[in-house]
Parts: sequence; structure tokens; C-alpha cells
Amino acid sequence: MIPLTAMTATRPTGNPWSAALYAGVISAVFAVITSFLFPNSLVGWVIAFLLIGTGPVLGYQIATGKLVDWLSVIGGILGSILPIIIFWPILVGALTRSQSIGRLIVGAILGAVLGWVVFFIIASVMGQDPGFLPFAFTLGSSVWAGTLGAAMTAWATPR
Repeated sequence: MIPLTAMTATRPTGNPWSAALYAGVISAVFAVITSFLFPNSLVGWVIAFLLIGTGPVLGYQIATGKLVDWLSVIGGILGSILPIIIFWPILVGALTRSQSIGRLIVGAILGAVLGWVVFFIIASVMGQDPGFLPFAFTLGSSVWAGTLGAAMTAWATPR
């Protein structure tokens, strides 16, 4: 006799691809709004960095369906005040129970490298035209946020 059993396995986290898409789109929208509303203002760029830091956190929360963790959103905003690669993962990891700070640092470094690669590819294609800066900033920010959103979703530990 062959025993028939059924088993269901659920994954506590969402799809990394959808988290990367959500995080990239959210950060790109914030970058476009601030770079076109405040093109020559330092205050506008500071606001852009603050809002772009929330993109990976919101993308992760939308992909996993956990839209109630405001501490990680606050960590994303506060972590964007200081250099993003170092302080963003530390603050978001400290304020989010399901994230490891070490893994977030690895994701932030990978996202920063990919974002700068995209930025420099656009800069090399556009040449000497300084009008490339808002477009390249928007795409570089969305690549950084998308990489971190995917990393947050893929490496989340259920608690």
C-alpha cells in the first residue's frame, strides 16, 4: 500500500523580483519628483535622499504584505541622512526584526555598485551634456533600491 500524504509549504517572505520592482519604482518616483521639482536646490536633493531610503523598505513590505512596520520606514529615512551604504543597513536592520544587519550591508554594497555602474553607463552615453544628471540619478537610485528590496525579501528570517 502506498501512503498518500499531502504537504503544504509556505514561504514567509514574498517574491524577490516583485520586491525589487516595487522598491525600484517607489524610489524612482521619489527621485523623479524631487529632481524635477528642485533641480538646483540642495534642499531638494536632501529630500530626495530621505525619500529614496524608504523605497527598499516599502517595496519589501508591499511584496510580503507587512505594511504595519513603521519602525523600519523610520530607519530607512534616518539611515538616508548619513552615507547610505553604511548607516542605512545598520538602522533598518536594527529597527526591523526580520533583517540581518550584515546581510543588509552586503545588499547595500551590491546595490551601490550596480547603481553606480548604471549611473556611469548613462554618463558615458550622454557625453558632456550635464542634463544627464537627473535621469542617471533616478535610474541609479532605482537600481540601488531594487537590489536592496530583493535582498531584504530573499534574506528575511521569519520571527
